[in-house]
Amino acid sequence: MEWTMLLLAGGKSSRMGVNKALLTVGGVVNISRVASELKKVSENIMVITNTFEEYHFLQLPLIPDLHKDQGPLGGLHAGMTSSKTELQFLAACDMPFVSAAAIKDIITHYEPGFDAVIPEINGRLQPLFAVYHKRCLPVLTECLLKHELKMSLFLEKISVKIMKETDFTLYHENPEHFHYLFFNMNTREDYQEADYIDQTELYKGW
Repeated sequence: MEWTMLLLAGGKSSRMGVNKALLTVGGVVNISRVASELKKVSENIMVITNTFEEYHFLQLPLIPDLHKDQGPLGGLHAGMTSSKTELQFLAACDMPFVSAAAIKDIITHYEPGFDAVIPEINGRLQPLFAVYHKRCLPVLTECLLKHELKMSLFLEKISVKIMKETDFTLYHENPEHFHYLFFNMNTREDYQEADYIDQTELYKGW
C-alpha cells in the first residue's frame, strides 16, 4: 500500500514569536527531525508551506496552500489535493520527538472502512499526527469554503478510528515515557521543556 507523508511546516507561530519549525532541538532543526522520521516510513514526502525560501534546505517537494491562512485544515487540503496516493500520513513540524515506529503503528491500524486514524493520548486527540484517506477531501473542501476551520468540526463529519495509547506497541515497551512522542511546542516554555527532554533523553528507550 502506497503512502504520502504530508509535513505541515506550520503557520505564523504567534505564541512562539519565531518560526518553531526552524528552531533547533538537540542541535537539529525541528522540521528536519520530523522529516527524518517520516523518511524511514516512506520516501514520498511533501512539505506544506507558503514560504518556500525557508525550506529549500530540506530538498523535498514544497506544496503551497490553495486556501491561504486557513490553518491546519488548509495545509491538509493542499497536501491531499497534490498527493497521488489514496492514503496520507499528516505530521506537524512542532513535534520534535516523533518516531517512525509510532507512525508505522498508526498506519498499521488503518482499516478500509475509515476515513482517518487518529491517536487519542491522555484524553486528547492528535489530528496532526494521523492517517487520512483521500475520500474525505470533498468534506474538507466544504469546511474550508464555509470557513469551518476547527479540526474538530471536520472530524465530526468523517469516519474516524480512534487509537488509544494501549494500541501502540511502543506504549507497552515504554509506558512511562510514551507520551513524549506527542509533545508539541507552542510557546517559549514548551521549547525550553523540549530542550530539557532531549538533554535528559526522557523520550528515548524504544
